[in-house]
Amino acid sequence: MAELEARLALAVGRREGYTSLVATEALAAGGKRLRPLLCFLSSDGNETEALLAAGVATELVHMATLVHDDLVDGARMRRGVPAAWSVFGPGAALSAGDYLFACAFAELAAVEDSLAVETLADACLALARGEAMQRRQTRCPETTIDDYLERCALKTGKLFEAACRLGSGGDSDLGAYGLALGIAFQIADDILDCAGQTQETGKIPGTDLREGTPTMPLLLAAAQDEVVYQALAGGSLDGALVRVAGTDALERSREAALDYAAKARSCIGSAVHREELEALTYAVVDRAS
Repeated sequence: MAELEARLALAVGRREGYTSLVATEALAAGGKRLRPLLCFLSSDGNETEALLAAGVATELVHMATLVHDDLVDGARMRRGVPAAWSVFGPGAALSAGDYLFACAFAELAAVEDSLAVETLADACLALARGEAMQRRQTRCPETTIDDYLERCALKTGKLFEAACRLGSGGDSDLGAYGLALGIAFQIADDILDCAGQTQETGKIPGTDLREGTPTMPLLLAAAQDEVVYQALAGGSLDGALVRVAGTDALERSREAALDYAAKARSCIGSAVHREELEALTYAVVDRAS
């Protein structure tokens, strides 16, 4: 992981210019580095240049989506620091996100692994489809839980899946592990948006409700409480977040996250790093406890 940080800095700073500077600032905001960690834990334990390139590439794609998401959503904070667009402007943030995507594929191209490029490209296409789905679902409290879960799979799960497939050389079981883990991770994130603290999440609680993003806890609460329903549809937000906690939506969402975590564990098989992969399934959900 230490080598990963050095390679991330090298990849982002390889080309001089203002866009590279903005991207470097986004990198400095830090992060869990969960996707490259999945690359490494899905491998057979042999450290190779291709494995490191895959870890760098998946993290750069993730960073690119965050920079673009903050711009599209108008979110001024990311991980407790100002978002790139709020410091450097929308145009610079848009260019920085595009630059990070390009850097990601440059890493894979350098090791001449066409299958890895195809795997990451498929994940990026899924990300784009998931973002388009979220735009269609915005301020729609009638969104079904199945549609929400499909969005989670596209926006979060598919990049987790790609990380595991890249690390394992294409193992489909570990890919399924990553997909299920990603969905569990996203549900837990959405619970935290309703019930977490800013110092824990790096975001202001209630962001999803204010932006009209229909998450599992908000959808379940909206089905029980008219105030939450109207708030999610774009109405008054007064007292709505408190009323979410007054329903069983958070508990039911956590149960769903636990179910996906268990599904992920069932896919691990005899992986070299089985214990660490199992531990991750508990860790991603325990954040929302």
